Amino acid sequence: MFFYNFIDTVKNICNKTLTFKFKRKRILLSEKNKNSKTIGYARATNNEYDYLEEQIKFLKEEGCILVFSELISLDEEIKPQLNKAINCLSKGDQLIITQLDRAFKNKKECLRTINKLINKDIKFRTLTGFATANALTKANSSIFQILYELDNLEEKSLGERKKEQLLRRKLSGNNLGGRPKISPLKESLVIRLRNEGYSYRSIRSQTGIALSTIRRVILEGELT
Repeated sequence: MFFYNFIDTVKNICNKTLTFKFKRKRILLSEKNKNSKTIGYARATNNEYDYLEEQIKFLKEEGCILVFSELISLDEEIKPQLNKAINCLSKGDQLIITQLDRAFKNKKECLRTINKLINKDIKFRTLTGFATANALTKANSSIFQILYELDNLEEKSLGERKKEQLLRRKLSGNNLGGRPKISPLKESLVIRLRNEGYSYRSIRSQTGIALSTIRRVILEGELT
């Protein structure tokens, strides 16, 4: 019984931390006499090993000479193998993923990475049809930059409107409503974690406090 429990424990650890890297043994004919290279990235969550293998298979068939892959949650702030894949790329190279949600948890993260690749003259595409132009012009680059800035504007505007609403309700003496207040100790913990750079989701996982309460505590803290 101890032996089987030990094996299960090892499997659980491996499923949370396991990463894979495929490298083609022989260069495809299409890759010969080319200075550029095609790199792939695949990601799956927890025990989705079969799904990870399926992505790797598709990327290999697409001509990737190297595929970085990992079993990791989409919500993780840092994806080590994705960073390695991007760092392997240089001018003229191409990064391929099966679909956008394999690498990016939201629009902002996606636009930020695409801008980074564009600035390095690196192509990017998914197997579902999304792609940056083969020959990126200044106009193409500007479009992605504008989208990125507009997303920033939307986020900042929303934050400012929430602050103004809270301030008006405080000045008028109205009840702010929402969930019951948490203890001052937990409030200070939330603010400290946010100041240290932790995301809302990371703070929730560490404290068990609802996201709506975390947002309220942080906004109220900025007003005082």
